[in-house]
Amino acid sequence: MSMASAMAKKWTCDRCGVSVSRLDGASSALPDTWTTSGEGRFCLGCRRERAAEAALEAAPSDTTRDARVRLRRSAVIEFELRRTPDHADNAIAKTCHTSAPAVAEARQRLRIAVPTAPATKAGTTGRAASRR
Repeated sequence: MSMASAMAKKWTCDRCGVSVSRLDGASSALPDTWTTSGEGRFCLGCRRERAAEAALEAAPSDTTRDARVRLRRSAVIEFELRRTPDHADNAIAKTCHTSAPAVAEARQRLRIAVPTAPATKAGTTGRAASRR
């Protein structure tokens, strides 16, 4: 991306048409969750949808409906794991509207390491540390 296009007053997804801009009208960089490629500029939702569609397009034409549902779910989970490998399985599961065990299975299949738990202050539980 050239420096001239690295900043804009408004960014619009080429697929769904959603736009983002600053309230004060100033230029800003492309949002971190968006991407620009030779095919266009896409928001995070459309990036997920494109990953699912690519998996379905690669499936044999005689694939059952249930198998297509599983393929779609797996593609979205794999997209999120590759995008945010440092996020916990339950966080990715929530994003993908699936279960943490499904994410853990995909993580293992893709050989993506399980993120380490954040350190807490000595002598506190995770819950107590989060209230400080």
